[in-house]
Amino acid sequence: MTTTTDLDTLFTGRRVGRLGTLDRDDAYSALLELLDHIRGLGQDLISEPELWATLNCLPEAEKFGSRARLLTLLGTAQSDHAIRRASTGQILLRLDAPSCGGPEHVWIRLECSRRAEVEITGADPWPEPQLHAPGPAWWRCTGCRATSGIRAQDFDLIRDDATEHARTCHALPMPLPFQQR
Repeated sequence: MTTTTDLDTLFTGRRVGRLGTLDRDDAYSALLELLDHIRGLGQDLISEPELWATLNCLPEAEKFGSRARLLTLLGTAQSDHAIRRASTGQILLRLDAPSCGGPEHVWIRLECSRRAEVEITGADPWPEPQLHAPGPAWWRCTGCRATSGIRAQDFDLIRDDATEHARTCHALPMPLPFQQR
């Protein structure tokens, strides 16, 4: 993890091209280090304007280049699975946080009083021999459609939250979609 003093020298010692900006690979590495630093501070998501503002507060920020370059490198980071994007455009820094339509695997199903289920899911399949959760999780109710939100949390906290919801939810299971004959 990058420390605050490392951020002061984030651009120092990196290759600078003819236009006075960092080489593409060095700019990408600097961006990943900045995202890692923000993630290490416990921040789960950040908007692109907030990230741009943070980047511009650093010494020698002009070496990074333009905002268009930031957007291009964020696209590369997303395709390299270093970040995810929420449907709102927020940058999800937790690699296992849910993203609309992203990968999710049901780890546990809790039954509610009227047969609806609360599903606890994670971004990765649960490895067979592993006794502990492979990462943070989130939950959703198949009856009332309540969820834990877009932020993944520690598995133990999510399990307690989901169990409490399963105890108190009186929703019926949602009907299956009507099949045309």
